[in-house]
Amino acid sequence: MRRPQWFGPYRLLYRVSTGGMAEIFRGIYQAPDGHAHDVAIKRILPYYTSDPEFIDMLIDEAKIAGQLDHPNIARVYEFGVVDESYFLAMEFVDGCDLRSIMRRCRERDVELPVEYALFCVEQALRGLHCAHDQMDDEGRPMEIIHRDFSPSNILVGYDGQVRLIDFGIAKARRNRSKTRAGIIKGKVKYMSPEQTWGKRLDRRSDVFAAGVVLYELVTGNAPFHAPDDLALMEGIRAQEPDPPSAQNPRVDAEFDGLLRRALAKDRESRFATAAEFADALAAHRRRRFPRFDVKHLGAFLARIFARERMEAEAMYGEIDLGAPPEDATPTGQRAHYTRLVDLGGLEGSGPREPSGLVESLDAWLAKRRAQTNATAENERTLETDALDPVPDTAAKQDDGATAPGRSTDDDED
Repeated sequence: MRRPQWFGPYRLLYRVSTGGMAEIFRGIYQAPDGHAHDVAIKRILPYYTSDPEFIDMLIDEAKIAGQLDHPNIARVYEFGVVDESYFLAMEFVDGCDLRSIMRRCRERDVELPVEYALFCVEQALRGLHCAHDQMDDEGRPMEIIHRDFSPSNILVGYDGQVRLIDFGIAKARRNRSKTRAGIIKGKVKYMSPEQTWGKRLDRRSDVFAAGVVLYELVTGNAPFHAPDDLALMEGIRAQEPDPPSAQNPRVDAEFDGLLRRALAKDRESRFATAAEFADALAAHRRRRFPRFDVKHLGAFLARIFARERMEAEAMYGEIDLGAPPEDATPTGQRAHYTRLVDLGGLEGSGPREPSGLVESLDAWLAKRRAQTNATAENERTLETDALDPVPDTAAKQDDGATAPGRSTDDDED
């Protein structure tokens, strides 16, 4: 049996994936009432832990997603730090993202049924609409724009349920991080025309991105094509995509019309809200595919990802969940846990141990950054000292003696 790794109050069971900025683990949180909660731990890679802008972006993600209560949005429970590792604790979704689903379908030469594509985008749009309509504690619109509505940020569980994730670059009225002039955030492939121009965005930019995702799901191709990102931006502004029905005989002219409206260059011609687009997709799905059942979608995914599910179940079964903390991971790894943003949501969780929520996030971050800067300055000083030549007086000492503070090993430092 393998023992889990303790990470703050969480037990990490196994790594789910690793990306360019973070690694995702499946974990367990044991509430004081004894109830165990499955969680996903997004642990930031060391390279980014000293980047203040990146940390601010994670705080924004936690605060935005933590206020969104909708079945089609994955919950975020807290943002914290264990030793030098920042992390987000989130709802665990036993499934896969749409990007992985598209890739697996290509590998197996299997067509993703149109009704499944319609349902997935429709459900993600409902979560998106919740974000767009979210109010702050004072009853004012938060003006959230996701800016990264893409296949990798739409999770589909093996039960067929869909959840939108990753509000890391979402724009909101009260964000800590600010987009600098001339900087465009998001994946170019899913940008709206106004986003490529760096214009002020509203919710209809995300509606355009949803249209791109749906087009790709039903045709297997992107609606806009170009050899590089700059040319692709020009294409998004000027190209008119081929009708989806020209590439997939299972879609009709009515569907073409829905996507034509979602992908309109002029945002005034698009669906006004994500909910309006979702309602149109749901009505179309019910007319064209009246026998659709969400359980069929879950069964389809369970079949094409059967190997991955078996491997995950095997890793889970190898873990000794009854191992006490002292037998699982050195207690030092649990001792330096700090909650920076606590959003609740773990039933019966109560106060977290061993550290409470910091009283002032800004003060804590300022102190942390000052410590990091001081450490970096000390390291630079040590490196400079190590490169300085040995003084002549030290070099002429008797055999067997060493210069003050230096090793007899010529290779050291």
